[in-house]
Amino acid sequence: MAPKDRSKPPKPNVGALRPSAASMIGRKIGAYRIIGRCGQGGMAVVYQGERDDQQFRKRVAIKMLSGWGSSKAIRQRFFNERQTLATLDHPNIVKLLDGGSTDDGLPYLVMDFVDGVPIDKYCDLKRLSIPERLQLFRTVCAAVQYAHDRAVIHRDLKPGNILITNDGTPRLLDFGIAKLNSEFTQAPRVSQTDWRPMTPDYASPEQVRGEAITNASDIYSLGVLLYELLTGHRPYRVREHSFFEFERLVCEVEPELPSSVIEWTVERGSADATTSVAITPELLSQARGLGPTELRRRLQGDLDTIVMKALRKEPHQRYASVQQLSDDIERHLTGKPVRAR
Repeated sequence: MAPKDRSKPPKPNVGALRPSAASMIGRKIGAYRIIGRCGQGGMAVVYQGERDDQQFRKRVAIKMLSGWGSSKAIRQRFFNERQTLATLDHPNIVKLLDGGSTDDGLPYLVMDFVDGVPIDKYCDLKRLSIPERLQLFRTVCAAVQYAHDRAVIHRDLKPGNILITNDGTPRLLDFGIAKLNSEFTQAPRVSQTDWRPMTPDYASPEQVRGEAITNASDIYSLGVLLYELLTGHRPYRVREHSFFEFERLVCEVEPELPSSVIEWTVERGSADATTSVAITPELLSQARGLGPTELRRRLQGDLDTIVMKALRKEPHQRYASVQQLSDDIERHLTGKPVRAR
């Protein structure tokens, strides 16, 4: 009898790809043991783990496929994330430590555990000034440019994927829908009900249309993030939460200048989703150490121009690279003419 081929991972048990959170606590995965749950997205569940082989103590994040695990495409995307992280070694990008499959065929990857808060919440909690926010944003840009230099496009840049640790260090994570530049091809157009790998609020026009993606898509998402860090608002006022509404706004409507939205007052849901909170110009300005009039003046001119260039509808009209975006912010901070003009 021929020996079994042990080079291939065991065939997954579909039922095992949908474990409950409670059933995973205490389970040993490789050299680590799961001690808690961190969160869940559309593709995977992230658990907190710790080293369990008595060699040394270390907290980690263990990412596993969730209910989507039975999909071949989602499994491939998970494996792509593992391979992508293996190519990246940067102090502001979460580091891959290990990966494999459990005995029942459940894919997993082990990463550094990042104890931090999303960048937008961090900036407001610390009441960072506009220059401080810009410098923090430039650190994020350096990490994204590093990935681009290695032909990796993140495709899902948003506050929840950029955590800031207690010492103020940004950590970029969740490369679940990232891909290598060479892998991109024209994607078919899909309807409102189809699942597409993106976060609509931060997606570029070409992502929304289902077109080929380049580095310029990350530049657009960074533009949305910068808009939000400076103003407390996103570029578009969405009244109907539908895919078609997002598509119309992102692809057809020019966003208002950042300086012009300072006077907006919007209602947002509370943390427990039971009440709404009025976000006023005074609240947003105070979080930036200014009054509404001062904040509006601070954003007028260079910062309006920089943000709007990153948010151009056509990819070739945006900054040619993340580095150019970062450099223009540095020129603004040092009183030099910005190239976006």
